[in-house]
Amino acid sequence: MYTLNLPSKQRFLEDYWQKKPVVIRQAFANFSDPLDEHELAGLAQEEDIDSRIISKKKGVWANSQGPFSDFTPHCIGDWSLLVQSVDHYIPEAKMLLDSFDFIPNWRVDDLMVSYSERNGGVGPHIDQYDVFIIQGRGSRRWQVGENKHYNSIQPAKNLKQITGFDPIIDEILEPGDLIYIPPGFPHNGVALTPCLNYSVGFRAPTQRELLDGFVDYAQAKNLFNHRYSDPDISSRDSRFEIKSSEIEKIRNMFKDMIHSVHFDDFIATYFTETKDIDMYSADLTENYTLNEIINMLDDGVMFQRKLDTRIIQQKMRFNDKYQIVTWVNQHRINVEPEHEDMLSAMLNSTILDSEEKNNYANGLIFNQLLARLVNSGGWYPDI
Repeated sequence: MYTLNLPSKQRFLEDYWQKKPVVIRQAFANFSDPLDEHELAGLAQEEDIDSRIISKKKGVWANSQGPFSDFTPHCIGDWSLLVQSVDHYIPEAKMLLDSFDFIPNWRVDDLMVSYSERNGGVGPHIDQYDVFIIQGRGSRRWQVGENKHYNSIQPAKNLKQITGFDPIIDEILEPGDLIYIPPGFPHNGVALTPCLNYSVGFRAPTQRELLDGFVDYAQAKNLFNHRYSDPDISSRDSRFEIKSSEIEKIRNMFKDMIHSVHFDDFIATYFTETKDIDMYSADLTENYTLNEIINMLDDGVMFQRKLDTRIIQQKMRFNDKYQIVTWVNQHRINVEPEHEDMLSAMLNSTILDSEEKNNYANGLIFNQLLARLVNSGGWYPDI
């Protein structure tokens, strides 16, 4: 449904990705909005969906957090409604997000959709992650400044902005146009007409966030219980001294954790977390037996991929050979090398059913892999 028109995706990565902003005209020819403002408002009423309304009236900013049962008190002055992870709920929005498949999937976060009345926006600000912003219905003026230090302000609770900047980009975007903004570049978008915008955000965790996640993972898996020891301890001039060799020994304890195979598993688990699954939950139980999966296939049941399914594949070395290890929603799936192509094809299929099964010579392996995918929470029977 959506085709991203880039002359060369590799050239884009080399020239612009995390380097400089750019406007791409008609990146999506004949663009059709995957939803309208009424559907967006419906999502903003849901308890488990992150939404907010940012407004400005007579120079005073307000930031209201959803869910919203009544929009009237918040939609005042110049306002915008923003809803996160719309790709998890609207199939067409997921198709739009998937058009950015030239970026590794583990780096992709979600599709945030905003609806703004005329003059609506969130003010000048800086994001610490890459963002593609697609112009839907209406038009918006975008200004982007240089990547340098700016003074931060907070005109309303949980609303971070910066002081003014001199634009190096000052363009009006029409439906189908796209602007790419790397981390650290200040930007400000103001709606010239009522409009919809689609922001593709990317995961860029900080060192502290990764460390917190690694600690949680280690605790959940009861890992890294080796205790510090020093049978070669030496005397010193002061009992308060810690020697550099001892600090190095402690540093090596950290290195051993980072260089262990558990760290690889942590990374895959960390980046395939979904909000429906508790982080690092141990021994996730399977919901369907292999026979139940086979019977449903025989009865014509189709298995649909969930919109929020997260997948990572790692090329790992086992016994002097490389093998692909797949993670789906924190579930590890290993297959023999001769079945890797089948699994890859299944991962790229939105629907898995008996007709799809007929494309493969080994129906038994298909059944087994389908059972693993369903019990990972990545696919579900469309009954």
